[in-house]
Amino acid sequence: MNRKIILIILAVFTTAAIVLFVVSHIVEATFIQPPTFQIIGNLLALGVMLQSAAFNFLLIKNNNINTKKSEDANERADAFRNLQFVASNHTIIDFVDYLTMFKTFSSYVARLKEDLDFKFYLQDESASLSDIKNNFDDYLFLTIRVPIKIVVGSAVSSIEILNLGLEKNKEIYNFVPCSSDSHALLLQSEEGYKEVIFNLIIKKSKNFFSDKVVDLFSKIKLCVRTHSFLGVAVTGCTELYFTNPQKQEKDGASRYKIHSSQFSIMGLPELEDSVASAILRQVDKE
Repeated sequence: MNRKIILIILAVFTTAAIVLFVVSHIVEATFIQPPTFQIIGNLLALGVMLQSAAFNFLLIKNNNINTKKSEDANERADAFRNLQFVASNHTIIDFVDYLTMFKTFSSYVARLKEDLDFKFYLQDESASLSDIKNNFDDYLFLTIRVPIKIVVGSAVSSIEILNLGLEKNKEIYNFVPCSSDSHALLLQSEEGYKEVIFNLIIKKSKNFFSDKVVDLFSKIKLCVRTHSFLGVAVTGCTELYFTNPQKQEKDGASRYKIHSSQFSIMGLPELEDSVASAILRQVDKE
């Protein structure tokens, strides 16, 4: 109900109570009989009660409004502080120079077969993780290595590979993470910038990679989630276009010159939970 209407009702009850009180005392002796005077008294008591109830209601409503305004102001202040923090601490990367693809070293494959830790691996979307574990020798394990540069921000803490698509002879090969906690390896190169390494798993029966001839991949699409050291995440997709594929004779790796890239951010940077918040949650559990 509108506050003005409540104030009007309150004023009417107050005025009526005063008028009834004065009139009852003036005409009490001659015109009003005792039962009637008791009824007037009850009406006066009802008016006072309603007046008190309306006044308390206004107080509660006013307190609720002030509390809501205070909470809204605090939320806006927190949102503004978070926005400032995110704006100054997010990281955006791009892939540069050459992309290199080669068979994963046998020692890493043997270790994967033993511990079955697929954190740094992407599987062909048509394959299942259970089939990979049960028929390990039927699958080919490949490693992709590509340098990155920081486009916006400073340092990058970790990179999640959300999806990968490779185009070869107009056919698209899609790869998805083997586990929910899938990350790329970050290495410091001799030239001073970092390189990203991620591994692929695909059936040997598919015509995907050969260490004898150059595989003519023309485009790769990567959807990644970049994490800065201060807990700000940026999700985006990049498309890399290749030219001049080469085959290295030493290890049979294929090398592709990146001549064009298009990076698109999927949504705004997000502020993640801090280490302190995670520790507090762990303490609460204990």
